[in-house]
Amino acid sequence: MSEVAAFMAWLGGATIVLADGRRGLATGLGLLGVAAAGLVWSAGEQEGAIALLAGGVLGAAVRFTTGPEGWGLMQPGSTPRLLLTVVVGVVVLWVALAATAGETAGFRFGVLAALLLLGGRLLQPNHAAVLQTAIAGLALVLGIVAAAGPNRAGIAPFSLRAGIAAGVPAIPIPSKPRQRGT
Repeated sequence: MSEVAAFMAWLGGATIVLADGRRGLATGLGLLGVAAAGLVWSAGEQEGAIALLAGGVLGAAVRFTTGPEGWGLMQPGSTPRLLLTVVVGVVVLWVALAATAGETAGFRFGVLAALLLLGGRLLQPNHAAVLQTAIAGLALVLGIVAAAGPNRAGIAPFSLRAGIAAGVPAIPIPSKPRQRGT
């Protein structure tokens, strides 16, 4: 199950990277929420998985209602972002399978791929909705990381990250962007 969830984490991160419209961003955040829940569930944190799933789905539902219209997938000028998704997927897969030891390759792949993709998307936002979605996705990825530690802290770290994932897309976006430098 963790391998499928790890692929879904990459797919969700890639969708957020490639999307500029609210439907594409919501789909990516929803996929990432389901993937986070799957990875955390496979790590033995069922309550945390439910919290992250709820945060991801709620954040995706909010994102579906606000932001630029349409899907916005593969807009003109998105070729570098497409290359980023492919290169990150291949390199992270190699790192997860060959360069590290252990049975948690799927877990490592999902976390590292989503972290790199969303971090890259934070560097090139073209709208506030894209930035908010990437931040919400990073909160979900940090929720996955909370399940990796040897100490079990209960549901609190997962609930905090799920709340961030659900709340950040709900922040109002100004209808008229401010001019830079004034």
